[in-house]
Amino acid sequence: MKCLFVCLMGPVMGVTAAAAEPFGDAEWLRHPVFDGHEPLGVFERHGSKEKATPLRNVHVYFRKEIVLPDTPVRAVVRVTGDDTYKLYLNGVFALDGPEPAYPFAHPYSTIDVTGLLTKGSNCLAAHTYYHGVATRAFNSADNRAGFMLALDVEFPDSRMTVGTDASWACIESAAIPHSRMFGYATQFNENIDMRAEPRGWRLAGFDDTAWDKPLVGRQDHTFIASATHPLEHWRAEPAVVKQKGPGRFFYDFGQELVGHTRITVKGEAGHVMTVWHGEELSAPDTVRHEMRCNCDYEDRVRLSGEDDVIEFYDYRAFRYVEILDAPAAPQVWVDVRHYPLDLAAIELDSSDEQLNGIWRMCVEGIRLGCQGVATDCPSREKGQYTGDTYMTVLSQLYLTGDPSLTRKAIRDFQLSQRFDDGLLCVAPGGFRQELAEWSLLWPVMLAYYHEMTGDAALVVEMVEAGALDKLFGWFAAMEGENGLLTGMNKRKWVLVDWPENLRGGYDYDATKDDENAVVNAFYYRALRAAASLMRAAGRPGDAYDARAERVRTAFVERLLDGDTGVFRDGPASAHCSLHASGYALCFGLVPEANLPAVVDLVRTRRLDCGIYGAPYFVEGCYKAREHELAYDLMIASRDTNSWYQMLASGATTTMEAWAPDLKWNTSWCHPAGATPVYLIIRYMLGLRPAEPGWRSVAVDPQLPAGLDWVSLRFPTVAGPIEARYEKGKPYRLTVPADVEVEAGAAAVPVEVVHRGE
Repeated sequence: MKCLFVCLMGPVMGVTAAAAEPFGDAEWLRHPVFDGHEPLGVFERHGSKEKATPLRNVHVYFRKEIVLPDTPVRAVVRVTGDDTYKLYLNGVFALDGPEPAYPFAHPYSTIDVTGLLTKGSNCLAAHTYYHGVATRAFNSADNRAGFMLALDVEFPDSRMTVGTDASWACIESAAIPHSRMFGYATQFNENIDMRAEPRGWRLAGFDDTAWDKPLVGRQDHTFIASATHPLEHWRAEPAVVKQKGPGRFFYDFGQELVGHTRITVKGEAGHVMTVWHGEELSAPDTVRHEMRCNCDYEDRVRLSGEDDVIEFYDYRAFRYVEILDAPAAPQVWVDVRHYPLDLAAIELDSSDEQLNGIWRMCVEGIRLGCQGVATDCPSREKGQYTGDTYMTVLSQLYLTGDPSLTRKAIRDFQLSQRFDDGLLCVAPGGFRQELAEWSLLWPVMLAYYHEMTGDAALVVEMVEAGALDKLFGWFAAMEGENGLLTGMNKRKWVLVDWPENLRGGYDYDATKDDENAVVNAFYYRALRAAASLMRAAGRPGDAYDARAERVRTAFVERLLDGDTGVFRDGPASAHCSLHASGYALCFGLVPEANLPAVVDLVRTRRLDCGIYGAPYFVEGCYKAREHELAYDLMIASRDTNSWYQMLASGATTTMEAWAPDLKWNTSWCHPAGATPVYLIIRYMLGLRPAEPGWRSVAVDPQLPAGLDWVSLRFPTVAGPIEARYEKGKPYRLTVPADVEVEAGAAAVPVEVVHRGE
């Protein structure tokens, strides 16, 4: 056992903020297994087909014991790791991280841990993990691994600093051996051998004399303060527990969860239990562990013979757990994790139970799908895609009023320009993918962020970094003489919608090497966003507006079908898809004279699309003042392609497709599908910032005739806003005392109350 006083110093008034070097004399620690494995570039591998390094699935435990001379009055820790870590103080979980990042902008977190330390012996411990395979989830397969910590402790008359150094002990865990991968090589299964788990290693008094000495010395990380908050953790108990037979137990948590399962049980040493997780059932009370989303959540746990507390390290998305061959009745719960979202700060209730159900499903989709980033899904990918992130933060900013997750995403995608001026569509991560429309959503997301937060500083930062010039310089090379993008699939994949079977018959082949209506609609929208961003940064936006106007003119001339009054998929195509006209309607490309034809197309085709295209088409209906149609498509519809079908399938969070069988690898938790939150608040209830940062509120409700009443409360950066509508009464809006209200051409009178009146 090691006990040590470190750096005892004189009295101080407070812990100073971390300087440019946040860790002082602390060292980066690695296990000796990494000796000789030098850091690789983000997209540099050893040439193997799966883009992996020889080391993979490496779990390492670090620990150190310290003695505090008195009870701390304050203790602050700065900590980071790579790929991930879990920090414990005296056996109590304190923090996990970091959020996914590039090594040249690697985040560290600073948290107060005063209540976790005591006078006398204390143990600092970390469980770190190196994946070793290039994925969408985080950067790995780059030989960057390890852990670093700096702890400042204040006493009534002195101060003490502890940092990671050569005196720490470490050991590679033998309890979670190398095994099979699932998802998109995103995760290893966890066959846990509790006999190999060093019992009590997180507590003071544990004998670590046989452990290894760490490698000491920084790698090439550039550290930045974390842009996001620590994740929330809470304990979920099963709603249903059933014993199906000898040693077989079934648990239903009542809703989709994202987190880490915990099991306590005792059995003979070497006894093996099988644990299944799943999002749905294959038979009554039987968990489908081979999930649709390419994840096989089947693990085997070998017991130690003592009272075992089994902790799965990596997070998973699931609702059900089943245990086979249990020696006794286990206790099972889940350590749920997600990005902070205060359910008490948001509320929607109405006379329409289908609206209420879709709202609840969407809120849970956002809550559980947002981790250290806005994940594509927290099962198969776990990565941050531009298009999915944009659709997620449309609602997440309304639900939280917290800009941090969106701000991180904007910076992450801008940092991907180190590898591609036209932006990667997955960032940060070791999986290189390019997607045309989603690159073009980056300036749209930045403009939305500015509108919702008023943070012009980030806009200036991005403009001064040359992000817009690089992005639109890249796309300019793909312009034809008329300004439209042509042959885009030669350089970046054009998605249109996803999955392919929900593209509504879009003529993909005819537009592949020509002018594609969808990508050019996004190009127009991005150019308009760029113009507004330049003005927000105090610079002229006329050049971007001129380019946008040129695209608009050519779009109408080349793609508008004179016979039908709607848009063709491409100049060489006779097909007029919902997508060609629906995106154009949303982005303001439809001439006024053609609005009736385009709206009739939407009315006829309904949501002949995936969850990706749907919110754009519903938004287009609202912009065309076709709110009854918009509400029908979004809430009232029971079509095959509708949010209702998710509920009817049993979903408690938004799904990747309208129903399980509509996509071959559907995930049951897909936050990008939660766009009704944004559409309900912004369009149905008509609430948006009239000035950036909600300094004033624009109110223009478009309420369906069949809705008797609705009430809403949500947070903003300027303070909470409440709205209440009852048929036959004024629309009542309550806003912060210093916020002005601009009423539009609402069909109902608006009564404004300033909080405190």
